[in-house]
Amino acid sequence: MVPITETLTYICFSCLMGSLLFANLSPAQKPDLIYSRRLLLWSTAGIGILSFFPILTVIIELSKDMGFWTSFQSVLFTFQIGQAWTLTLAISILLLFLIYFNPVNEDPILAKLAFLLGILLIGTYVKSGHAASLSPVWGFTAHFFHLLAVSIWGGALLIAAWGTKSDRNWLKFLKWFTPLAMISIVVVIVAGFFTMVIDISPSLNRTIPGALANYKNGLVVNYGQALLIKHLLIIPLILLAFFNGIYSRTQLRAEKPFTPIRWARLESIVLLVIFAVTAYMGQQNPPHELSQVLHFYGASPLIQKIYGHTITQAFTVHLQFGMISFVFALISVLLLILIGLGILKKLSNAMIVLFLFGYLCSAYFAVSLAIQ
Repeated sequence: MVPITETLTYICFSCLMGSLLFANLSPAQKPDLIYSRRLLLWSTAGIGILSFFPILTVIIELSKDMGFWTSFQSVLFTFQIGQAWTLTLAISILLLFLIYFNPVNEDPILAKLAFLLGILLIGTYVKSGHAASLSPVWGFTAHFFHLLAVSIWGGALLIAAWGTKSDRNWLKFLKWFTPLAMISIVVVIVAGFFTMVIDISPSLNRTIPGALANYKNGLVVNYGQALLIKHLLIIPLILLAFFNGIYSRTQLRAEKPFTPIRWARLESIVLLVIFAVTAYMGQQNPPHELSQVLHFYGASPLIQKIYGHTITQAFTVHLQFGMISFVFALISVLLLILIGLGILKKLSNAMIVLFLFGYLCSAYFAVSLAIQ
């Protein structure tokens, strides 16, 4: 249940920040958008409500020993995640009233205020996250900029891809969105890397080498598997972002027949899948101490099937890329090339999705089959 609500929470943040970003722009800078105050209201309410579900699981777990009402009070008023959610709810309600009673998209001052409240919402949400609990300053900072960049860039992409009536004014939209996307991708990668370092480093050795060692060893548990899939998905996402930014601009400037919305929607679908994988990761146990995770939760069922032998607590991952792994890696590269060629040749979205799925499976098996 929680992975679903977390996925929806990420979508709400993106829709909210994307809509508020467009509300702060002049009509000449926007594509042919359909403004939806209802989307803003549902996104804001969704953040306040959906972000409670991870806290509810903690309350239910504690209620087995101390009763529901006592655990509810304890989590909400003494736990960091509960206190952070209380702030999230308060800001959500404030923003909800601001949007409901005011034409935010028509008033520059109110649009800026709403955007600021959206940023504060991201801050309170991140405060309840895993990275902030492990490192209150650096963990919070890294996760905050990671989610902020994803929400602004991804939100603008989602709104433009699914909330436009036509591709009129798309070239002017790309003029500012392309550099924004490039900067955001850099921020996402850098901030995401440091968030990962904090999330998966050994408890007593929170360093980059320690995190990289745990990344490799963590491939045998659910968290590590999801993290690998997330990273593999980022590659085609960046490829699609390149085509939607650079290639679309060249086609539109040359006034060639091109449908940018179609490819923007495809990129947004990959982003939504990454949201789902990230939400699933959030409910798994990071491999701070791999032996303990294996002892209490066991290895990933999928990697256990691929490996073919029992993975014990003392298991240490060694990557040896043999012929089969090399073949799968080669197939994945070829499929990435086919994705690019498919866009150039204007193949159907279904065919591109098939290439994407083939790439993901091939790249996944290339790494998984190398585990020794």
